[in-house]
Amino acid sequence: MLSELKVLDAVRIALVSVAMFYSSYSDWVSREVDDRVWIMFRYLILALISIGLGCGLAYAFYYFGFYGGADAKAVMVISIGLPLYYPRMRLHPFTGLASLSNGLLISLIIPISMLIINLSTILRGENIFEGFEHENRIRKLAALFFGIRVRDARRRKFWLPLEEERDGRRYFSFNILTFELEEPKRDDSWVTPGLPLLLFITAGFLTFILLGDLIYVIASIFIH
Repeated sequence: MLSELKVLDAVRIALVSVAMFYSSYSDWVSREVDDRVWIMFRYLILALISIGLGCGLAYAFYYFGFYGGADAKAVMVISIGLPLYYPRMRLHPFTGLASLSNGLLISLIIPISMLIINLSTILRGENIFEGFEHENRIRKLAALFFGIRVRDARRRKFWLPLEEERDGRRYFSFNILTFELEEPKRDDSWVTPGLPLLLFITAGFLTFILLGDLIYVIASIFIH
């Protein structure tokens, strides 16, 4: 990360130097400097800011364990490959940051879907908390958002266990930031979908290109 920052510093210094030398030369020869120099320089500075913020945030999320290395690299690639984009509905033009924030918002579809499924199961009269009576209400509420109880857990691909057994009792396990594909140990168990965040980052990028910043879109609905 430090080497990447040094490279960005070197690029910034080089760009500033080139712009200043050219503007000084133009001013010396013709006593005026074309405004396009400053406009181009402004775009380059914004692009470097976007790359720095995008790569820095991507690495920070990976460092603190919020997602895996592939997700971090995806945000970095977006930030470097298309640092600036100007959709009509935006808070800022930084593509990497917008792709990540859009992706995180889109990923909320998962807990909302889990809640709807669980509530419909409860309304059908099924006791989805059987064997978990000792768990407190807060943890039960969290389970409603993070997973569902199924009867064929071991036959489902890419579904991760949302429970563990300790001293002969079953407890919810909310290790949702783990990247190891652990298989459920029983068929009748709580599981959570193991969808990679990279899917949502990709969706977030396409949403930013086609629509804009979802934070801006949502805010514009409530703020006129």
